[in-house]
Amino acid sequence: MKVNENIKKLRLAIGFQLGEFGKIFSVTTSTVCNWESGRRSPRLPNIRKMVELAKKHRIKLTIDDFLT
Repeated sequence: MKVNENIKKLRLAIGFQLGEFGKIFSVTTSTVCNWESGRRSPRLPNIRKMVELAKKHRIKLTIDDFLT
């Protein structure tokens, strides 16, 4: 699975809208949309937060799933 698909998978698995998800990472809805479309990639600190969020919600995603 591609990085952008894993980001969307995580967001949907925890039931967040784009804006709610963005607030966790202190980014805009537009930024999350860019991540999910593959136009941009999140920075490493946000990737680490995504991995922790996945662990917290028992979603099987590792840091490798978010690196290109």
